[in-house]
Amino acid sequence: MINKIHSDLMAMKDDRYRDFSSKIINTSYPVIGVRMPDLRAYAKTLSKKEDVIFEDVYYEEVLLHGIYIVSRKVPFKQKVREVEQFLGKIDSWGICDSFVPSFKEIKKHKEEYYPELLKYLESDEQFTQRYALVVLLDYYIEDAYLDELYRILKQENYHGYYSRMAGAWLLSYLFMFYFDRTLNYVRNNELDGFVYKKGIRKALDSYRLNSEQKEILRRL
Repeated sequence: MINKIHSDLMAMKDDRYRDFSSKIINTSYPVIGVRMPDLRAYAKTLSKKEDVIFEDVYYEEVLLHGIYIVSRKVPFKQKVREVEQFLGKIDSWGICDSFVPSFKEIKKHKEEYYPELLKYLESDEQFTQRYALVVLLDYYIEDAYLDELYRILKQENYHGYYSRMAGAWLLSYLFMFYFDRTLNYVRNNELDGFVYKKGIRKALDSYRLNSEQKEILRRL
């Protein structure tokens, strides 16, 4: 019998989108070609059910699994446990970056969840590290955690391209929201060269920075 989730995802497939996304997400999972609005709508339906079984065969199914874990109305600690078990299934930036925004409950448990992120940053797995860095840039860019974010950027031992890219992404966000303080920080601290250069490049692409700020970054 065909898995119900597989058949539902196949019914939503877009071959042209599959061909496009397959070229950029760099995953080992077969890609069906389901657009994110459709996938999120389907995840919302599944989140109301308790007996959903994921085989994690397809890229979209794995992503759906992640969104399902963090979207259900279950205790936060249960979500934390299930996310930790799920992290090993992440093999692309697409899965990581697309399910983190659905974990909105982190906003209410920042202090409680922060030690978990520090643990993940010490992982040898680049996508576990990326997960922690993406959570930090999505939910922790604020005064209370700013010094910690700077410390992490300086000390982080990155494992792989996608982890470094997440570090660059975090640095660019810090420029966007705390330009002067971040400028002073990078002038007085030696960062991973890749993260430093890519972070500045990403910041230069942002509409949040004005022309004067961008000119300052170009001169660094």
